[in-house]
Amino acid sequence: MRRVLPCDGVHGLWSPLPDSCLEIIDTDRPHQTDTPHVVPAGHTQVESAIAALQLGGTRDGADPRTHLVLLEDNYKFGLATRVDVQLLFKHADYVFDANRFVAPGPLEARVKFNVLEGRGATPAVTLVPSVFVPMTSTQAFRAGALVFLGWELPGGFELELNTGVLAQPAVKPNALVVFAAAVTHRVAGPLSAFVDVYATGMDVQLGTGFLAPIGRDAQIDFGTYIGLNGAVFLATPFIGFSARR
Repeated sequence: MRRVLPCDGVHGLWSPLPDSCLEIIDTDRPHQTDTPHVVPAGHTQVESAIAALQLGGTRDGADPRTHLVLLEDNYKFGLATRVDVQLLFKHADYVFDANRFVAPGPLEARVKFNVLEGRGATPAVTLVPSVFVPMTSTQAFRAGALVFLGWELPGGFELELNTGVLAQPAVKPNALVVFAAAVTHRVAGPLSAFVDVYATGMDVQLGTGFLAPIGRDAQIDFGTYIGLNGAVFLATPFIGFSARR
């Protein structure tokens, strides 16, 4: 009879994956893609954009102001093996031109179902139903389904692809195609650099930055997103922090 090791089998809130089985923290941020991997079962993870400065107004001119976004966070809970639930929320948005904070939000709730772990040329595949709940009348209700894919490539490279559709009944167009791609490379020790592109409908943004793990369960990140087209800011430098327990 095969001996079942502590890291094998199904774990969950009732039976967390032992700490000895944990690998280095794996985060969705700061990439504009999201990882197909989930939070280890029975563990929690917080990923925070501590501060992001949205400069130059949006490319389409719809918002010419400068914003300081604080604590745009993702709260993640490892529900069971290959499944986590997430709540994403922007806590504070200060508009310099108006000298005031605008309404926080929206609240995004989603579930990640990892259906394929991935190995070699076979990608990790995760299905992600999600819903965006508006906090004010200026925010749109959205709901949709996304697919996250990821490959571990030779030479310390990692490739991620996200795609899917978001529906927004009260806003034109009523549906948006989402596509994002990111390449990450370990450059020195645990320090990694990334470059990515994210498109939601006609809104397109380029991103680049660095991820610096602190031990096994924490990470800092920093970089800049650059608006290429649509309702995206010309430049958004950011710094973030993530932790798991």
